[in-house]
Amino acid sequence: MPVRIAIVDDHSLIRAALSDLLASDPELSVVADAADGATALSAVDRTKPDVLLLDVALPDGNGLDLISEVAARSPKTGVLVLSMHDEPEYAVEARERGALGLVSKSAPLEELVKAIHAVAAGEPIPIACELTDREREVLDRIGVGASNDQIAATLGLRPKTIEAYAQRLMTKLGVGTRAGLVSHARRLPR
Repeated sequence: MPVRIAIVDDHSLIRAALSDLLASDPELSVVADAADGATALSAVDRTKPDVLLLDVALPDGNGLDLISEVAARSPKTGVLVLSMHDEPEYAVEARERGALGLVSKSAPLEELVKAIHAVAAGEPIPIACELTDREREVLDRIGVGASNDQIAATLGLRPKTIEAYAQRLMTKLGVGTRAGLVSHARRLPR
């Protein structure tokens, strides 16, 4: 059975283009589209899509404000935010509000389709963000289970400094625990 998708974007051309592009995949089916939040909620009530592709900028408010309402109306609908902003903080905010991920409108179609399938399966999309070389080193070592003391000794830093790096990484990656960092370390591209 194809993944049922509702598209919410205030630009009719974007909605039409997305519908046409997604229709080329037999595993996807666009069941509704909407130009604003009120129409989006009505479409969710009517169609109960597997995935809601949600633009951030809507004429009647911030699309992110709809996420909790969508969850209340259709708990099995996963929200995937579409945005022209691809900075990590937007993805973190979307995740904090209950979306399973964010895809930039400039992303290739393959990336969007992959994200749709992941969200339909209830899997969060890893937050793509730029990490400094040092952050990457710390994250890699966290990913293999090293303690702050072990990482500090290896990198010639103090354990408190490693703790600060771990906190910064949690913020950047939108996770709240060290286990979440381990999970992200294993999924982020090398």
